[in-house]
Amino acid sequence: MIVLSGETKFLNPFILASGPPTRTGDMIARAFKLGWAGAVTKTISLNYKQMIDVSPRIAEINGGFQNIELVSPRPPEDWADDIKRLKAEYSDNTVIASITAEADKFADWHKLTLMMQQAGADVLELNFSCPHGLPEMGMGATCSDSPQIAADIVEEIKKVSMIPVWAKLSPNVPNISLLADICAKSGADGITAINTVKGFAGIDIETGMPKINVAGSSAYGGISGGLIKPVAMKAVSEIASSVNIAVSAAGGIRNWRDAVEFIMLGASTVQICTEVMLNGYEIITELNNGLYEYFKRHNINSMEEIKGKSLKYIKSHSELDNDRVSYAVIDENKCVNCGKCYKACEDSGYQAIIQNYAAMPVIAKEKCTGCGLCKIVCPLNCIELTLNKVTISELQR
Repeated sequence: MIVLSGETKFLNPFILASGPPTRTGDMIARAFKLGWAGAVTKTISLNYKQMIDVSPRIAEINGGFQNIELVSPRPPEDWADDIKRLKAEYSDNTVIASITAEADKFADWHKLTLMMQQAGADVLELNFSCPHGLPEMGMGATCSDSPQIAADIVEEIKKVSMIPVWAKLSPNVPNISLLADICAKSGADGITAINTVKGFAGIDIETGMPKINVAGSSAYGGISGGLIKPVAMKAVSEIASSVNIAVSAAGGIRNWRDAVEFIMLGASTVQICTEVMLNGYEIITELNNGLYEYFKRHNINSMEEIKGKSLKYIKSHSELDNDRVSYAVIDENKCVNCGKCYKACEDSGYQAIIQNYAAMPVIAKEKCTGCGLCKIVCPLNCIELTLNKVTISELQR
C-alpha cells in the first residue's frame, strides 16, 4: 500500500513518532526491517549538551505514561550520519528529521535544516510542542504558545528547505486549528498533531512523594497513551477541517482500529510511540494486517476513499437536533436485573427506571430523555436507545 501525505510517499500509514523508540539510527533500522513505513527521529538540537536527563523520568498512568525526558543528547553530526546510512540501506522508507532550536535563533533553525536535508532526510518535523524542559530553554512548546513565533520559524525554514516541512503542534494551546492555519499560511507542508498533553502522574499517598521522584522532587510532564486519544482526535479533526495540507496524527494510537478512526478524521499518516514502548516494534505486523483486512472487508482500494470521511458528521452543538428524544429499551433476554441501570438513573439521571426485583426493570417513557447513561453502565450490553424517535412537542402532548 502506497500512502501519499502531501508530497511524500509512504509504504503504509504507520510511522514511529519521535521519542524513545527512535533514539538512534540503528533502532530505526530495526523498525524499518520489520515493516514500519517511516520514523521521526528523536528531536535533534544544537543545544544537545544541555539535554541531561534526570532519573527516573517515566511513570505509568492509566495504561500510558507521564514522561519528563528531554530531546536527543546526541550531536546533530551523529544524526546526519545515521540518516545517511538509513537512506542508503532503506531507500523506500521515509526518514523524518525532528529538529528544534531556541525560538528566536533562526540561524540555528537554518543550520539544522541544511544539515538534515543534506544528509538525505525526506521530511523535516519542527518540534513546536515538547511541554517539559524545553520551554524553560525557549524551545519546544514555546513555539506553539505564540502563533506568531511558529509562523516566523516556518517562514524562515522554508527559505532554505528543499524538502517538506511539518510543524508538530502542542495540544496545550487555546486554539490548535488556528495555530495550524497560521503555520500552513506561513508555508508548512504538513501538520503533526498532537504532542503529549501536559500533566502530572500523581502522588504516592503512603509517602506523599510524587510518582516520578527525582531525589525528592518532580515536575509536570507529557502525558501519552490511550487516555489522550480523545484530545488528539479533536485536534486532528479540527485541523483537517481548517487546512488543506497533510495531517499526521499522533496521540493515543494503539491499534489499526485507532488508525482508521484518525484517517476518517482527515489524517494521511499515523504516528505511534507509547504503544511501541509497551509492546515493541513487532506491533507493526498486526497494524498492517488489520488495516489490510479492514480494507479488504469493506472493498476499499486506497486510503483516499476513507480519509476525512467522518468530518461531515462533526458539527457545532447549536447545529444538533434538540427537538427529538430517544427512549432506552431493555433486552429482557439478556438482562439479569443487576440494578446498575436503576442506580445510575436514580442518582445521576432522570429517575426513569422503575426497579422491579420480581421481574425486569421498566423504563418510564414519560421521564426518559435518552441521555444514554443506562446503556453505558449496563455490564451485559442489553440496553439500546430506540431508533424510533418522537419530537419533544409530541412528548409534551
